[in-house]
Amino acid sequence: MEQRILIAATVLLAVSSIGMGRNHNQYDQEAREQEKARKQLAAEARASEESRRPVKNMAAGIKELTYDNVRDVTKDTVHGTATEAPIVGTLDGTRQAGTQVVDNTIRGVKKVASLGFAKDDSYEIEEAQKGSGDAAKIKLFKF
Repeated sequence: MEQRILIAATVLLAVSSIGMGRNHNQYDQEAREQEKARKQLAAEARASEESRRPVKNMAAGIKELTYDNVRDVTKDTVHGTATEAPIVGTLDGTRQAGTQVVDNTIRGVKKVASLGFAKDDSYEIEEAQKGSGDAAKIKLFKF
């Protein structure tokens, strides 16, 4: 009789603990939410740290003006020379690198001018009318 009561109690205890258990997906969902919150906090901390270092942000703009331009011109010119005939490839690579140089220069100037606080990398180029003698205008900031 004691054995039957012991077996019945064990079975009853096992069944009740299974009923109170959590779904496995519930653990995954909680872990995802915690990871998402942790990443968001880390991103906010990085953003606030960057905003307190205007000299470092300005240096990044100067790097973009100098080093990145040279790197892109060299890379595109070498790639063009390697894939096509030497003279045509060099000219094509240099032409393609020219647009990247203009882009790097404008973004670098924008970082330097705003001390790295500008979050928007976009800009507009207004071409001058042909024959007017005016230069193109570049709008860095939108107010």
